[in-house]
Amino acid sequence: MSHTEEALPKRAGQQGLWVLVAVGMSLALLVSCGEDEPKVEPEPEPQVCEASQVTCTEQTIDRLSLLSTVSTGEVREEGTTAGEFHTFVDSRAGGLTPTMSYTYLRFTPTGLTQVQVHDQAALASTDWDIAVRRYTMRVNSGTSGPSCVAVANTPEGTTFASVTSKSAAAGEFKTEAWFDASCTLIPDDSGLGGPATLLGGFWTYQSCVEMTGRIFIVRLADGRHVKLEVTGYYEPSAQQVCNETHSVPQPSGSGSIRIKWAFLP
Repeated sequence: MSHTEEALPKRAGQQGLWVLVAVGMSLALLVSCGEDEPKVEPEPEPQVCEASQVTCTEQTIDRLSLLSTVSTGEVREEGTTAGEFHTFVDSRAGGLTPTMSYTYLRFTPTGLTQVQVHDQAALASTDWDIAVRRYTMRVNSGTSGPSCVAVANTPEGTTFASVTSKSAAAGEFKTEAWFDASCTLIPDDSGLGGPATLLGGFWTYQSCVEMTGRIFIVRLADGRHVKLEVTGYYEPSAQQVCNETHSVPQPSGSGSIRIKWAFLP
């Protein structure tokens, strides 16, 4: 056998060894690169509360004059700013002595949508977020409904535009509680005998319903947050007169609720 013939098997063996080494290094690099890539975390599940039993229901039906006729009041969007809504709600409910239920509403990406439910059925429904009748506005939680919609105030003087996240809240988020443990009504401070609802601070009363300009943050049952300001109870021109002079011209268009709101990131 020649020297050349003896060298061929050795060279072939060496080449095979180098191929194995190269493959091993490539696999190591692939594993290393995979470890360096950022991991994609799954989207968090929506926070949805379970329905709870409403306490003091008989007292609520009595003191809030809850009815079994669904409201036919108009709800429409009047806003034109992208990502911001200005919703009109006809909250008259038949007049000073209501003949219809509250108007029950749900926050959606296309605006406030009316939920077709009457007062007494609403005490067992989680389909609605807020309800309006005349100047009373309440959310679906605690003594008001079986859901867990909660409200936090913002510091006095806060403007709607300045609220860009839920961190603007001053204090904790609270659920409705206008009855004490013995089901005795906790009234608002207007002197009119209404319940102390979480959104009741949108108005004050001397001889007309004046807007306070207060900004609220509402936490919905699915964990989303909304900033909210009630801009009127009367038609806009009459509301301006009321705010400036503490009296309202007639006709005033009372029960013409307008709500400015937007989802927060």
